[in-house]
Amino acid sequence: MECQDKRIVVSPEIFWSRIEVIKKLIEPLAFDKTLFVGGEPGFVLAARDRSSKPGARYDDMRFRTKVKNLLAMYYEKWSQDFRGTEEFLYLDKAYLHFYIIEPRSAEEKEFLLLHCDPNEPKDAAHAKYKQSLHLHIECSESSCYPHCYIWPHAHIALNTGYLDHVLKDVDSLTKAIEEAVCMLKDEVLEPFSNL
Repeated sequence: MECQDKRIVVSPEIFWSRIEVIKKLIEPLAFDKTLFVGGEPGFVLAARDRSSKPGARYDDMRFRTKVKNLLAMYYEKWSQDFRGTEEFLYLDKAYLHFYIIEPRSAEEKEFLLLHCDPNEPKDAAHAKYKQSLHLHIECSESSCYPHCYIWPHAHIALNTGYLDHVLKDVDSLTKAIEEAVCMLKDEVLEPFSNL
């Protein structure tokens, strides 16, 4: 499959400009405004703050949220392609995860995940939901049947019916992620902080 068949295709310059975009994107969630977003091997942009483990891989980097005992992770994984001799990158994954820190054990437990897999193959299972911004609700330790079997595996798409608009370009997707971040801040993090 050639780059022209991919969604969310950018030049290397636009890719590197995403560093500031990502900082602004997750700032409403972050406790500390000294977020660091950097390039990792393999065309990955990942966010972290000073609380992140030194030398952590991109999917192990964390930043503190405005909610005590709730950490987050955000990264974008891009792939390289060419049109003739011109280099382009296309987005494979944009992932935002929230982790509850268990007070007694200090262990991280996944809580809520916002994913976007814009280039999931169209014939893959659940593709139209996975390509869209979608939520996973983690409750695998719930004793309440059927929660532990349904929610962690469900792709709860936020943009069903508007996929072509949301994945039109990187700016449209960024706007959709901004809206999702605001929703999660208002509807999940703020009530969580009041518990």
